Amino acid sequence: MYLERVKAKGKTYLYLRKYAVRDNYCNNSMTVYRFGRIDNALRQMYKWQKDFSEFPEELKKEGCKKKDLSSWINTLESGLHPTGRSFTTQYNIYNVLNG
Repeated sequence: MYLERVKAKGKTYLYLRKYAVRDNYCNNSMTVYRFGRIDNALRQMYKWQKDFSEFPEELKKEGCKKKDLSSWINTLESGLHPTGRSFTTQYNIYNVLNG
């Protein structure tokens, strides 16, 4: 599974996707979860980190754990995927942390 950002109408949205081989599809990725706007997504992830009981059931069913949540937060804060690939956003994370 991996995080993907999508820009639409001047805003950046965050999705959790996974690779899945599907017949008759040219795109072999499936959306697992839609976090929403990236600023709101990061705030929500911080809440889930404080109280993991509020973590969405659909993510738990996909096998996501608290370790995965920490990895996603780290990716958004640092701008790097765990693989080292760039994941920069034009949104200023400082505004989320202090706003």
